[in-house]
Order: sequence, then structure tokens, then C-alpha cells
Amino acid sequence: MINAKYENAIITDTFEEITARCKGDYEKTELYLDIIQRQIEKMFISSSIDEEYERVRQEYRLYPVMLLYKVLIELGRSTGNYSISMTEYRYLVATTKKFENFLDTLLLITLLRKESNIVSEFEQYRSKFDNRLIQALKQLPTLKVERDSISLNPDMIKEVAHKVFIFEENPNIFATENYLDFLGSTKSLFELETFEEERLNDFDKVERIEGGSNILLYGVPGSGKSWTIEHEYCKKDSNVERLVFHPDYTYSDFVGQILPNVSEDGQVSYKFTPGPFTTILGDAYVNPQKEYILIIEEINRGNAPAIFGDLFQLLDRKVRINEDDDGFPIGTSEFGITNKNIALEVYGDASHKVRIPSNLTIIGTMNTSDQNVFTLDTAFQRRWEMRMIENSFDKVDPKFANAEILDTTVTWKNFCVAINDIIVGNNAMMTSAEDKRLGAYFVHLSDLEYDDAAEDRMEGEYDNLCKKEKEGTLTSDEIKRLEEIRTAMKHNRRFPEKVIKYLWDDAFKFSREVIFETSEYQSLEAVIRKFMQAKKFERFVIFKDNVRGAFMNQNNNEQNY
Repeated sequence: MINAKYENAIITDTFEEITARCKGDYEKTELYLDIIQRQIEKMFISSSIDEEYERVRQEYRLYPVMLLYKVLIELGRSTGNYSISMTEYRYLVATTKKFENFLDTLLLITLLRKESNIVSEFEQYRSKFDNRLIQALKQLPTLKVERDSISLNPDMIKEVAHKVFIFEENPNIFATENYLDFLGSTKSLFELETFEEERLNDFDKVERIEGGSNILLYGVPGSGKSWTIEHEYCKKDSNVERLVFHPDYTYSDFVGQILPNVSEDGQVSYKFTPGPFTTILGDAYVNPQKEYILIIEEINRGNAPAIFGDLFQLLDRKVRINEDDDGFPIGTSEFGITNKNIALEVYGDASHKVRIPSNLTIIGTMNTSDQNVFTLDTAFQRRWEMRMIENSFDKVDPKFANAEILDTTVTWKNFCVAINDIIVGNNAMMTSAEDKRLGAYFVHLSDLEYDDAAEDRMEGEYDNLCKKEKEGTLTSDEIKRLEEIRTAMKHNRRFPEKVIKYLWDDAFKFSREVIFETSEYQSLEAVIRKFMQAKKFERFVIFKDNVRGAFMNQNNNEQNY
């Protein structure tokens, strides 16, 4: 048994480090929380300083915190929940004797969750459990220890996964004879000399999903770019991050920036706060067997080359394995860049070269009609797999394609085909005519559906109700009916406000007379008013005769087919 008298105590480097931090005021633990965490993570069961080393705990040889980290990480990766119950910890994790037995522990946890009646059997031994280790675990910022559970702090999952990986390289790095010196030192479990070289390659050379790429989908608005992403690129278990570029979006928004951080004692420090790119890069790096997808909608609505900045070079992906290969899988960035903020956040090492891992794919979308917002130069575009999404109804759900526009009897598909034929046929009169076409997914099915509650149940019903509303003479039933009409009218306005407005303001902005009866309707307001006031096919009286004829011909051709 170790002599516990203070006069026999040894002053360690750790004690001197704490003393220097708090100037002898040891109750101010907030001044050395990082040291507390380091020392708790260094606890080893069981070593020669343990009075039960040769008795009760003679078969225990492990770092218990690292075992707990490992169990939580593995459970999180398989279930999405980085948590265990206190019962699972007390009777399964805390009774594991060696780190390498963690698989048995995970299996027992899985079985326990299926056989909940076993829990009551365990509870009879609760009074025999030593809770001192749990009290120590509560001091760790990496963990959230509650009455009935222990879970990983969501903000520190990457850090814990990083520590577990380093530790697993050699879980028995310290024999019991030199553990005491290590415990009293200022070194952490992850700063050992034997680990220094390995840390630079933590997850670099592990088996990883291959084939990551940069894909840019382009086409007319509503052609189905987002649909294609969801159905052809994203799998059920894909981890997806979605964002939108816009004119005010910057490199700092994308990558991250250094922001002030105020501690509980009012001290201001500055810390790098990662943006969506750095966050998903880190997640993909520490989860090599999971697929990650970063989707950038409207990539050309922001200044993409400026937003990517020094990340531009990372878009060159490795496509083959050479004889003098660097060991990185296909799909990894061909070249690494130096970016201290990203490297420290993702790898825990500011000197580590930053690369996009092979299990991270970047997909951008671009409306060709918006090319005038920000132009993507050739150097930027050539680093992407360009794919034009054809504007076709071939893969569109027939229920959607053949849905009638309100009460007009003209289907959405036939309307699009007729309008698009006119757009392409007037190429000489329109700038980038092909890009102005209506996409098959320009609207939603609900935009086409007609709410007949908007129809007058008697002649002049709506006008009479509006008049009585102004006079303040509406009955409760009339108030309800007026609300019903207005709700229906609001719904029925979706199509003209979205489609007719687009044709007037954008597609035919400089040649409205080609399709609209501009001699009769000289403003968008007049066009939409007439569309809403008319009924059935007469709603299309706003268009030229030849346009309405095209709608009818398309309908007839569809029926004959």
C-alpha cells in the first residue's frame, strides 16, 4: 500500500504548474480546468499507486476515460446517439478490465438495450458501485454527465474521436513502472514522443471511402437540379450539409473566422469559429467510412472564386494511383494547402496540410439564366465535373406533368412545351433564349391545384361581402365565408404570381408583345388581374391567339397520343 502521509508527498511538475496558474489559490479551479481534464484523462487503473493494485483491481489494466470515449464514439457512429445510460456505464463499461475488450462491452450494451428486464437485476448491486470515478468524469468538458446518462459534448465529438485514434495506436504505451513519472508530468496522454510523428497522419492513411469529387449541375430554373441531387447523388445514409451562395456571402462565412469569446469571469479571448466548409471537412476526416456531401445551391449568385479563396487548389482531386503514390485514396485533394485555422480545427495541428478527403463530395447548382450575376471563370469551372440537367418531362411524375393548371384544362407539361417552343423560336429577339425556358420543376404541384372556394356561390358574392365589410355589417357566417374566399384566391394566385410574372418580367422582358396581348394589357398588374378574374381557358386571354392555339394543339396532341 502506498504511504499517504503528506510529509512523504512528492512535488510534481503538474502541482507546480497548477500553483503557477492560480498563485496558490487552488479553489479557483477555472484557472486550470485544462490541467484537470488532462490529469483525469491520464488516470490508469490499476497502477502501483492504487492500494488495491494487487487485490480487487489486479486484473484491471486500462485508461478508463479512454475506454469510455471509445465506447461513446463507436455507439455514436453506429446509432447517431453518442450516449449511454448510467446503468450501462456502471455495470458494463466500468467493469471492463482492458481497453482491447471494448467490442465485448459494446455487444453487452446492445444486448442490454434489447433485454430491458435485465436492468432491474443489475440495480440490486448499485450500492456496491464506487461513484468516485463518475465524480471525476463530471469535471471533463468533453462529457455531459447527468443523473441517468453520460454523453459526449456535441461540440467536442471531433476532438474526442481524434484522441481515441491517437490512443489506439498504442494503448499500453506506459508500463506500470514509469506511470508515476508520467502522471506527475505536464504531458498529456496525446503528447507522447512516440505519437508525435503518427499524429500528423492520424486519419490520413486509414481505409476511407473513395471517389469524392466536385460536381456542378447547371440548367434552366426548375429543370430538376435539386431533384437530381436528392435522387442520384444522396444516399439514405449520406451526411449532407446544404448552403446557398449570395452576393454578400464571403470566405469568412464559408470557411470560418476569428471571433471574440467572453468567459464566465469576463475575460475576452479570440477563437476561430468554423464555417460550414471547415465543419463538414472535419466531420468527413474523422469518419472515414461515412459519405459526406456539401451542397452549394446557386453557386454563381456569389463570387465563388473569392469565396473559395485559397481552397481553390483543393478542388483538384486525385484520379489515379501512381507508382510513387502518396498513399491518399482516389478522390482526395491532389495538393495540400497551408491554412493554420482550418488545420488546427480539423487535425489539431496547425502545420498539417489541408486536403479535402475522398469521402467528401461537393455539389454545386447553377441556373444558366443567372450567369450575369457572377461569372464562373474557366479555371474554376474546369475543376468541376460539369453536368447539364436537361429540361425534359421524361422523368417527371406523370401526376405532376399532366396536372391541369387551375381550372383551365391545360396541363402543366403542355403549357411548358408550348411556351418553351416560342422562347427558342424567338432566339433572335431574346438574349440567351435557351436559358429563359420554363423548367419542368419551376412550380410545385400545389401551385397548379385549383381551390374552387374562390368561386362566387351567387352573382357578385365577393363584391357584396367586401362592401358589407367596409360598412361593418358582416355576420359571423359572412366573415367566415369571406375568409374562405380570400384564402382560396391567395392559393389560386400562386401560379400567375410565379409563372406569368416570370414570363413578363424576365423571359419576355424585352419582347412582351411576342406572347402577351400588350395592346389590351399593358402592365403586369393588368395581366394578373385578368387571369384571376377570368375562368377556365379564358384565363389565357392575356396571351396572343397563336399562343393560346399552341396550348390547345398541345392538349389535342396529348389526347391523340
